[in-house]
Amino acid sequence: MPAVEKYDWKRLWQMVSGIHYETPKGTVRDELMNVCSELQAGVLQFKPKSASNVQLSTLLNEKKQEKLLPFTERLQELLNLESAQCWEILCYYLTKEYRGSASLLTQLISTETNMTKLLEDIRHYYSLERMIVLKIVKNLLVFYLVPNHPYYVEYREVVDKITLERLLDSYLNQLDSLINELPPRKLLSGEGFHCTDRLINWSERNARETNEVLHILLLISEHKNLNLTQIKRLFSTIKQHSFGRIQNYLSETNLYHKELIKNLTYSELMLLLKCLDSDNGELIEQIIDELHVDISSMHHRPEHGPLLLVWMLLRLRGTNDADDASSLLRCRQLGKRAVELKCFELLHSIATHAMFADDSLLSRIVRKTIYNQLCYMCDLFDGDGSCARYDGIFPLLCELLSWPQLAKDFCNRKDDGVRSLFNTLLENFPVQFIDLANIAQALTKGGQGNYIKAQLESLPMLALLYDEQTHKLKELETNEYELTSSLQPFPRIDFTLPVGTSCTAVQHANGFYMHFRCQVNFFNALHHEINCLLRDKAQLHGDFESNERVLRVEAGLKYLELAVQRTKSIAGISSEMVHPTEMCIDLLSKFKSVQCPPARLLSICLNVCTALLPLVDEEIFMRVSHLDILPTTSSQSLQDYKLCASAVYFESRFLGSVIDNVEKKQERYDFLLAYLHFLRTYTKLKRQRYLQVEIPGLVFLLRDVFPHLHTWHFKSQLDKNKIYFEVLSFICDLFDIVGSGSEVKCEQRQLLLNVCVYSLLNLDNGLILLRFVGVGNAFVQYTMELETNWMQQQPHGLMMLVRLSMRILMQVLCLKSHVYGTNTLSPLEALIYTQPKQRDTLRIIPTVCSYMSNIFDRWLPIVSCRLLKRIALEFNMSLLACLDMEADQIRLTFMQKLPDQLESDSIKIAILELVDACIAKQPGVTEAFFKVNYAHDKRSFFGKECTPCIGDSIVTYMKEFLDALDEVPLTIQQTLPCKIMNIFHSLWKHNLQMLVDELLTQPHFWRKLCSPLLAKPSSQPQVRVYTQLINIVSIEIYSTGNSQKAELREVMQKFFERDCFQQWLDYVFDMPKVPATQSCNEELPDWICCLQSFKDLIVILLKKQPNFITIPDAQFKLLAKKCLTVLVERANYLEDMRPFIMLSELYIFILLQFKQAYTSNSEEEQQLMEQLQQLMSRICACYADLHVRAKEACLAIITKCAHLYANLLIKDSAISLRFLNSVVSIIGSELQDMEKSVNLDPQAPLQLPLEEANGGLLSANSLILCLNLLKAVATIFNSDGPGNWDLPFVSVRLFQRLLHCVSYTLPIHNKRTLSIQLLDVLIVFAKSNCSSEFLHCDVGEHLWLKLLPPRELLHFKYEFNKPATNDVWTMEQWWPIYSRGIELVNIIYDKHKKCFLHDVIQFVGIHEVYLVDSLLLGKQSLEPAAMQLIKAAISLVASLTEDHKEWAQEHCSAMLNIMSAVQGLMCHATSMFHQQRNLKCLLAGRRSQLEILRSMESITIDDEIINACNDLTDIIIFCVKAMQKFSPDLLDTLCCSYYEPHKWQPLLDVKFGAPKLNESNITLTFGMVLNMVTIYVKALTMQNHAFHEVPLNVLPTVELGEVTDHMGSGEKSDGQRSFTHSVSTASCPSSELLCNLDGQLCLVALEHLLMLVASQSIYVIRSPELEPRWKQIVRRDISSELLSFHEFVRRKVIVDYRDSRCQWVRRKHGLLKFKPTNMAMSTGNASGSHRNNEVARRTSSAANDLRVNVVRRLHLQQHPQQHQQQSSNLEMTRMLSPIGTRNLSSGHQMAASTPQDSTDVSETPRAVHRDSRKRFYAGDSKAIEVQYLQPPAEPIYCELSQVQLVEEDYLQLMSALFGVIPQTE
Repeated sequence: MPAVEKYDWKRLWQMVSGIHYETPKGTVRDELMNVCSELQAGVLQFKPKSASNVQLSTLLNEKKQEKLLPFTERLQELLNLESAQCWEILCYYLTKEYRGSASLLTQLISTETNMTKLLEDIRHYYSLERMIVLKIVKNLLVFYLVPNHPYYVEYREVVDKITLERLLDSYLNQLDSLINELPPRKLLSGEGFHCTDRLINWSERNARETNEVLHILLLISEHKNLNLTQIKRLFSTIKQHSFGRIQNYLSETNLYHKELIKNLTYSELMLLLKCLDSDNGELIEQIIDELHVDISSMHHRPEHGPLLLVWMLLRLRGTNDADDASSLLRCRQLGKRAVELKCFELLHSIATHAMFADDSLLSRIVRKTIYNQLCYMCDLFDGDGSCARYDGIFPLLCELLSWPQLAKDFCNRKDDGVRSLFNTLLENFPVQFIDLANIAQALTKGGQGNYIKAQLESLPMLALLYDEQTHKLKELETNEYELTSSLQPFPRIDFTLPVGTSCTAVQHANGFYMHFRCQVNFFNALHHEINCLLRDKAQLHGDFESNERVLRVEAGLKYLELAVQRTKSIAGISSEMVHPTEMCIDLLSKFKSVQCPPARLLSICLNVCTALLPLVDEEIFMRVSHLDILPTTSSQSLQDYKLCASAVYFESRFLGSVIDNVEKKQERYDFLLAYLHFLRTYTKLKRQRYLQVEIPGLVFLLRDVFPHLHTWHFKSQLDKNKIYFEVLSFICDLFDIVGSGSEVKCEQRQLLLNVCVYSLLNLDNGLILLRFVGVGNAFVQYTMELETNWMQQQPHGLMMLVRLSMRILMQVLCLKSHVYGTNTLSPLEALIYTQPKQRDTLRIIPTVCSYMSNIFDRWLPIVSCRLLKRIALEFNMSLLACLDMEADQIRLTFMQKLPDQLESDSIKIAILELVDACIAKQPGVTEAFFKVNYAHDKRSFFGKECTPCIGDSIVTYMKEFLDALDEVPLTIQQTLPCKIMNIFHSLWKHNLQMLVDELLTQPHFWRKLCSPLLAKPSSQPQVRVYTQLINIVSIEIYSTGNSQKAELREVMQKFFERDCFQQWLDYVFDMPKVPATQSCNEELPDWICCLQSFKDLIVILLKKQPNFITIPDAQFKLLAKKCLTVLVERANYLEDMRPFIMLSELYIFILLQFKQAYTSNSEEEQQLMEQLQQLMSRICACYADLHVRAKEACLAIITKCAHLYANLLIKDSAISLRFLNSVVSIIGSELQDMEKSVNLDPQAPLQLPLEEANGGLLSANSLILCLNLLKAVATIFNSDGPGNWDLPFVSVRLFQRLLHCVSYTLPIHNKRTLSIQLLDVLIVFAKSNCSSEFLHCDVGEHLWLKLLPPRELLHFKYEFNKPATNDVWTMEQWWPIYSRGIELVNIIYDKHKKCFLHDVIQFVGIHEVYLVDSLLLGKQSLEPAAMQLIKAAISLVASLTEDHKEWAQEHCSAMLNIMSAVQGLMCHATSMFHQQRNLKCLLAGRRSQLEILRSMESITIDDEIINACNDLTDIIIFCVKAMQKFSPDLLDTLCCSYYEPHKWQPLLDVKFGAPKLNESNITLTFGMVLNMVTIYVKALTMQNHAFHEVPLNVLPTVELGEVTDHMGSGEKSDGQRSFTHSVSTASCPSSELLCNLDGQLCLVALEHLLMLVASQSIYVIRSPELEPRWKQIVRRDISSELLSFHEFVRRKVIVDYRDSRCQWVRRKHGLLKFKPTNMAMSTGNASGSHRNNEVARRTSSAANDLRVNVVRRLHLQQHPQQHQQQSSNLEMTRMLSPIGTRNLSSGHQMAASTPQDSTDVSETPRAVHRDSRKRFYAGDSKAIEVQYLQPPAEPIYCELSQVQLVEEDYLQLMSALFGVIPQTE
């Protein structure tokens, strides 16, 4: 569309009026100066079509818009406008006002019907443009002399430039032009479509413009008097159309047309009256001479009455007619005609008309003109008081005096002017009681309440109807009398006329009155009137509307109401006022029960009570409530807001009946308005009587009034609007009070809120609410255009009702969640969220959007934006679809206001908040705001089908914001930038950064955005905006991933510079010491949000370092120190737990980054520990009240600090004691809570925890963390702590309580995690030196039965596809618990052996079946938990077999069953090495087994299989160890002089071959064991395992004997070839698996297996019961199956195996011959020196604790001795022996099959490695020393050599043994 040169009058009005914009003064002056000529020309600047200089077709050809020619021609004919101006109007409408799309515009101009609608819209736009020109001029004239107006100076400059003279001439011409204007030619001929309607529209526009020009002339006449010529011209023009009554196309039958004609009549009449209201005598004479004939000869019409009156007064003031009888008679005749025409009633109608009913300058001019005329009249004619008898004069006077300017003038007058009318009332009081009361009421409204009150309390006269019986008078002179006896004029009132009171007799129309001269109080008279009314109640017969007494009481009470309203305190109410106020209650009580109550009288009484509420609310409320006139509801309604809203327990009482029976018939609702006033006034007092006042009132209004008010009949629309206004205002008051957040939450207030929201969300009330919201901007603006005063809205106008309705709708949608579910659509929302394709007569959302273009109310667009924001947030559908607008239209409606500097910040803020809300839930509207352009016409990039391209809509505004931040970072603290930062925050929060990719790709984006973080904040910064900025940075860092963002990293590096970071630490940690107030909207305080954001940033950075950035150590330590300091401080202000939680969580994340103490010296260590102690003390003091997050964080802090500062805790006993006491206090609190959550009464049935019974699960994290703290403390202090460190735990019976708790948590399903942790703690303590405490805790009583599986598992079937449930035990969930229970038993048993043996045997007896199941569990699953359970079970069995004799004595059958299961476990474990697919299935668990079985792919060897095979090797070792106790001792078999085969049973079956899973009974065979020997030999061979001649014993020093050292080159080079050939026919696992097995573990397993095979083979061969054939098979297969083992020994062990011909030859490492001397003196020295030498040469260690020294056993067999423990009572010798006994103190570890060296094996590298992998391989590293008494009779063992043994000797011995076994019988 081409650019045109035309001024935008609509925008100019918004700029210069001061309503909608906050325009700079200079801009106002410049804009007005530019249009001075247009303002002067007014509507004459719009030229008619005949004035066109160019044809329309020619103009459109030049513009290249020929397609618009037919439409533009029609438009020109319609507007009768010059061609160029017509084109400009069309262009401006399409570019500024048109809200449709381009395609819609094509449709509008395509057909005649559509074209008519568009033409009508443009005509309305053109009419508005013309009217705005006049309104701007009117605004200039109103305010250019008002100093307090913001544009006073600018207006004055413009008016001075134009001059009033030129304005007057121009607007007189315009008035002539408008009055004489003819309709457009084509319309005149009747050729147009809808010709009549267009003629009417033209006439209406003409009448409105004429009326506006008249008002401008009236304003000009106030500032400049018109001369005679101008007055004559004006009179002639007005008379030309008979004061506006001659209108060809306006019909008086049409209410609007009738109102237009009345407006013209009143405006023209007042303009003439103003012109005639002059003090210029010369001008008056000229006017009289020129207009006398015309005015005197006017027709007898009502509108001529005021003119005749003013003309009479003008003649009497300006001429000598008052002195000439004939002239005076003619003047009186004019006045008589005026009175006959009811001029005072007409003047009253003018003064109260809507045009002049406000306080504008125009209205003041009109009222002042009328007031002046009344003053003139009273000065001339009211000397005798006769003017008071004219009809309508007192109502007119009351209306005039109700305005402050005239009221003040009235009070300043003495006796002149209208004061004579007031004096007449005083003289006749109380005859004219009503008029005096109305005057008093008017003056009180006008601000002269104190003056009139003082007058009324001392009235000078009392007029009483003469009564001969009571009035005892004495005549003084004519009509003058004196009272001879006292008189009480008002019965039952303390007021008496004393004797001697003078009076005057006056004849009145209704009788003869005596006017007593005395001081009378008006309120006494009012009291008397009320008494008379109550007395005459029965005689009224229901005639209340016209009864004189009722009217007098009503008038007096109206004034009383105003007087009380303006009283500041109760002291301002005089004693005379008390009785009338109290009698209002009597009137309500008496007249409420009559058949047809006087609603108006009762409403006034209720208004008086309302006025008293602010002064004495308690008493008034009590009295009114006892009258039973107000609605009530019972207390039963508290139960359900829905019942309350539906009025189940509700009674409307007198209020409902009076409305239905009286007010609806009268079509006047005074009592309803009075009740609304009472209700609103009492609600604002906030007395919290919700159930007595607010709830019944709300139910009544929303059930009986608001939904039905549109069906009631009213005498005026204003009355209906007033009721709507009061109802909507009351609802707003409720929302304000309930949402204030200052009151304590109560049930009744919540009920009030729920009833209100629920009722408004239903259709009855919601539809009425939506009707107001859906009025639409077009109609609202049109009604405002018809108003006279655009600067001041009507208090009860339509625009105010729309605003209130939108506000209520916004609140209701916000509070919907109180009564409806989140996903439930209420009936009201169903009406709102209707899309255009559905039937939608309301179209609420597009209508709300239309209010954005309103030019009259600055708040309506803001409320519109806020309502759209609320709808966007609550909407679960597309707002874009409901708007029914294209993206360009949306941006035109909203975005164009943002860059406009003349727009107010309020509307910009509202728009930015709308954008922010749409980002969260409305992607379609968001795309429109950000102008997202799509390739291939894709409508939404949220479908992931294309990459969006961002345009320059709101992004441009955001770019300007970034530039402003770059220049001045503190700009962010302003309101508008804060809102833009909200948008940035929402984009990052919802991962929509793509919408601002254009900004992100620009250089220095992050530097600009984060510049406020690097600048010093002001003293009172906007905390929330910094919070959002920190959040954006945190999100960006978190989502960075592997991508590098150098600019953001650079910003963060600057942020962590010491100065910047220090100020932010001070800023963030500067927190108030008082709890944050809880607001109703549940928004967190800004400082808490900032702390949370800072915490998130630090945590994310810690997780991202060092990839993104590493926080400098100095700053990080500063952060840690500051955080701990503030955390300790906040521990003293735990009323608000939120900052304490955040600080504690932040500090634990900081601590987790430290691997060691971060303090730099001991002083800082002491300070930190002191702070930690303070924190722990504070936590202990209020632990029960702490939030669960605070508990968890604090426990984690204590645990971490205990690890970091373990040395300080150990060495400082004082700190240790305080620390341990705090820990004990905390664990005691947790255990106490745990004990409360379960029933600990042993005689009561087990009860589920409360939280489980309620369907919820209470978090046990705090107790779990507390248990971890306990484990950490036990670990730290058990290693290096004092010996009595466990005293605090023992003193509180901790172990008993732990066992007590775990005994009750074990069966509870939702406590399984807690049970595991409790068992872990018990295991830790059992391993420590506190284990002896368990001997006194009745472990068996607490655990043996509780460790039995839950009942639901007893019949549980292990199914592959059984779905998992959350509330039922499963086997997988029980395995970890059971394995830990078995482990605990095993540990205690290993520590205390015989002391605990009975309990262990009892445990095994009880759990026999489940232990067997555990041992055989491997056939069902080998998952980690199952594997752990199997290992725990076999470990316990292996330990218990050491005491198998005692076990057999008590539970022989259990032992046999369990050992049978051990054999089965051994079989299954060996078979798994050959069945890798089955192994994989068992490892995967039941959910994935079928997939593995169905897969045809080969099984890959991964870490899971390798670790499983290592675990299986462990299991095999334990199995062999257990079975060895039931197999003949090898040394006994080899060395014993006699053989007892009947004592043993065979363990290995004489069968050979690979095991098969499909066999029904699988027995352990020689083949299985020999196959495993082959596997482990092959594994060691493939791993190129090398021996390093690690010594197994210690030789004495040289002094004790001859030592020879024949050390050879025992260490093999790593490069020697590996042995790969095996003569075994058994199958082996894959080489990849064998190469990755644990070599040391394989060696230990090999040694144990060899021992078992050797023992069993010798037993079988020597068995007398076995057939020789089977013995031969054993010999043969041992010989053949162990060839690989022999080859392995030959290559790896035997010295120089290539040259050696005898396998018995071993490498000599040294020998020492025994001497028969006591070597006890030098044993220690020799042992120490030789040990040091051996350690220096050793590079690896073997599992020395798992071997048996055969030589030692042989020696002990031949020379039995009795070994005893050391005792202080016996003299012991310490003898080194090559066959010294093992220390078996660690019972839970495996026994060795070879002797143990005295050197600490854990010091060697290999031992360290093995200790870290397998905790139960770490053996007791004490020297092999035999301690015994020296037996004097023992043969001396002197000829044998004491030799040095190494680990290879055992394998060589076994190889030699297996070489001999096949060859012997």
